[in-house]
Amino acid sequence: MAEISLNAKPIKRSLSRSIPAPVEKVFDHWLIPTFVGKWMFNAEIQKELIVELKNEARPRGEFNYTTKRLGEKIIYKGEFKIIDRLRILEFTWNEGRAGVALNTIRVLFEGAAQNTKLKISLVLDHSEEINADNIKSLWSQRTKALSTLLSK
Repeated sequence: MAEISLNAKPIKRSLSRSIPAPVEKVFDHWLIPTFVGKWMFNAEIQKELIVELKNEARPRGEFNYTTKRLGEKIIYKGEFKIIDRLRILEFTWNEGRAGVALNTIRVLFEGAAQNTKLKISLVLDHSEEINADNIKSLWSQRTKALSTLLSK
């Protein structure tokens, strides 16, 4: 039987995306549930239907985003760790199913005129090593959907 290390290091991935919109608008689209539902759970990304989106947009505030994928209810949940308006958003993220680890997402916002550059750091539990590149790809798809939405 393989030994599980309690001191295993987290898996890290990062990505960036330029979005053709002012930083205020981009930042709000990460926090306001109505906006979150238009890009984060875009039906084209994971074929999800939104059931309910709730959050307390404040440090230590929690969020619960409930969707349905292939008939299965998925509850994404976490806690906002840092909300530094227009600069930094950091939160924990969990898909809410048994055995799915708690991860941390950190988003840096850099605004310039009518554009915003996002720098996203993913800190994944070591148990997510096999899924790390897929998780990064999913966040890349999500930010692409956000960029497309805000470019209209």
